[in-house]
Amino acid sequence: MTGERRGERCPQEELAVGWAMHSLEPDEEARVRDHLPGCAQCRETVRATEEVTAALGGSVRQYDPPTGLKSRLMAEVERTPQERVAPTRPAAPIPSESVPEPAPVRLDERRKNGIGRRLLAAAAVVVALAAVGVAGVRFNQLDDRISAEEQRNSRLNKALELAANPETNRAVLRSPSGDPVAIMLSSDAEAAVMEMKLAPNAADQTYVVWGKSTPEAVPLTMFTVQPDSTVQFVNWSNAAHQHQVFAISLEPGTTMPATPSDVVAFGQVGNA
Repeated sequence: MTGERRGERCPQEELAVGWAMHSLEPDEEARVRDHLPGCAQCRETVRATEEVTAALGGSVRQYDPPTGLKSRLMAEVERTPQERVAPTRPAAPIPSESVPEPAPVRLDERRKNGIGRRLLAAAAVVVALAAVGVAGVRFNQLDDRISAEEQRNSRLNKALELAANPETNRAVLRSPSGDPVAIMLSSDAEAAVMEMKLAPNAADQTYVVWGKSTPEAVPLTMFTVQPDSTVQFVNWSNAAHQHQVFAISLEPGTTMPATPSDVVAFGQVGNA
């Protein structure tokens, strides 16, 4: 074991980060290699750093440079004047006996004064901050997912309450081939479309509910379908509630047309 006390940071932790990022010098790698088996704290630092760097690498979008960029860059380099350095005469050889023996450099001093050590320390900070950021993104994504699920369940419970109301009209809307596509729930003040086989609409499309209890179809309301949606509550009125026959069409644009174009479902009250 390394002898570090509980609650203290291991003095080799910075090197452990560098080990995980493959940015150490050979002698430092050997030092960390000998240190890791006896230090659980540094092994955990290596594991966490590798996980974070992998997550960061996977989240970066690959970018393909524009066609011809390399050729244009090389042409620009060739057009750039190059500074010519005047040749110098070789220096006279120095007798070997007069060359002083280089003083040994301690690793701690090089870590303290070297640019590489400052860059590694900065990298350690970046990785630590990134770890917090990645964890935050994961927790935020989980929180968003839970919130969306709660909203979906709330809409479903509200739709079930509407369906259980004796004053609610219920109609199964079927495709031209007879397959059930949606259920229309209509009361005098609110209505909901329970999706069964309605495909998500594109951004430049919208679904329109039509009342067909009159000689001419009447546009009643609009709604959109998302990939994970199940129930859509729609704007409604007592006049819309008077209809006993309904249709759903998929229309281009985001405004209600005067007449339906692509009818995807049709049904009447009493078939639910």
